[in-house]
Amino acid sequence: MGRSPNTPPRILVIDDNQDVLDLLHDELTAEGYEVETAADGLAGLRALKRSKPDLVIIDIMMPHVSGPAVMTLIGEKEHYRELRDVPMIIISAQSNIEYVQEEGLPLGESDYLTKPIDFDRLHQLIEQKLARPSLETVPQTDATQTAGA
Repeated sequence: MGRSPNTPPRILVIDDNQDVLDLLHDELTAEGYEVETAADGLAGLRALKRSKPDLVIIDIMMPHVSGPAVMTLIGEKEHYRELRDVPMIIISAQSNIEYVQEEGLPLGESDYLTKPIDFDRLHQLIEQKLARPSLETVPQTDATQTAGA
């Protein structure tokens, strides 16, 4: 979101379970990500607006403002318009994705992980969602073409 290519991707984790927040924070930080956590949906909305993360990992069932409510607010409120393209991975103790889809979220399997979290799968999903064309390949190609001309 406009940061230097040398800056590690920023991930926001929103979950009401402190153990899950600590576990994900430690795991993702060890993998080189910049990680921020929020303990409920309302704090998550504030953190989203403030830090503009590259990816959000969000729990479904939380007090005050649920994961689906956070996602709905981002989709509907003009105030959150710039956050609509931030990829999200949903985590839930609810193993049935149909339950989550009933909440009104058009999710594919690649957007959803059950708890306990399979960290290999989580890292795979993060890499997929953060995949971007390498900015370094374009200048190298241009430089090669110019040098050969």
